[in-house]
Amino acid sequence: MVFILSGDAHIKAMSCEGAKLFDPSGKKRPMKEWVQLPFVHCKKWAGFAKAALEYVGA
Repeated sequence: MVFILSGDAHIKAMSCEGAKLFDPSGKKRPMKEWVQLPFVHCKKWAGFAKAALEYVGA
C-alpha cells in the first residue's frame, strides 16, 4: 500500500520494516513524500490512511 505522508507520520511509516519510498518509474527516482508499506503492516494501514487524508486535506 502507498501513502502520501509528512512529518511524524512519514517518519513512523519509514521506520516500519520493509518500508520504502515509492518509485513508480523504477528508475531510482522515488517520490519523497510517498511511502510504500508491505502487506505485513496491513493492520497499520488505516492509521496511515487517516494521516494521509489529513495531510492532503489540509
